[in-house]
Amino acid sequence: MRVAVISDTHDVLRAEVLEQIRLADAVIHAGDISKPEIVDQIKANLSENSILYLVRGNADGDWAVRIPEALEFELEQLHFFVVHNRKKAVIPEDCDIVIFGHTHRFQEDIMDGRLWLNPGACGRRRFRSELSMAVLQIKGKRWQIEKITIGAEETSSGKNEHPIATADARRGGAYSDPMELSSGALLLLISGILKRMNRGKTISQIAGELNLEESFVEEICRISVTHPGVTANGILDKLEVNRHIGA
Repeated sequence: MRVAVISDTHDVLRAEVLEQIRLADAVIHAGDISKPEIVDQIKANLSENSILYLVRGNADGDWAVRIPEALEFELEQLHFFVVHNRKKAVIPEDCDIVIFGHTHRFQEDIMDGRLWLNPGACGRRRFRSELSMAVLQIKGKRWQIEKITIGAEETSSGKNEHPIATADARRGGAYSDPMELSSGALLLLISGILKRMNRGKTISQIAGELNLEESFVEEICRISVTHPGVTANGILDKLEVNRHIGA
């Protein structure tokens, strides 16, 4: 039995993921789907008689209220438990495999006599983090894991990456989405905004100097004002949370 295991799609289903879904006898999604259209798209690509198991993640809104936070089921002779954030769940003592997500990092461990598997995130790229999913081959009580890295050629070729740009290099146009920058570049950008804000410059002036959209500069300044003492790293974390929950 071939099982496609995915998580943290965050409203993006990539071609490589859909290909694995079509090949699978069962699909497990460990949460943070983000939009109901993703569920529809998964269902439309399921093979005949394939089974879909979904749990709700912290970034899934009111539309997902009927999706359970955790699931227990059996495939072949293995007892599965699926949850988005394993730290907020009571793990059944008799389960063989725990599937979880949330961290955006692939993890495969044998602990407490069971398999703990996080397929990683396979939707939106979070800075330069790896995108991945897993395929479980199971027969009876035996299993084998294949890690599938998504879009590796994009990273190696430079696609989806944005170098740290100087003011001169940015004169051709404002960033369409600064959140696509690497984490290091984005931290430098946030620090630059904060320094200019502390010097008393207006949002319009800062946006002009750094060639940014005023709405982005305003968001950084607002977080700084409403969270006294927050660091550039703290603002970066807040931006990530806002993007995931659609704030």
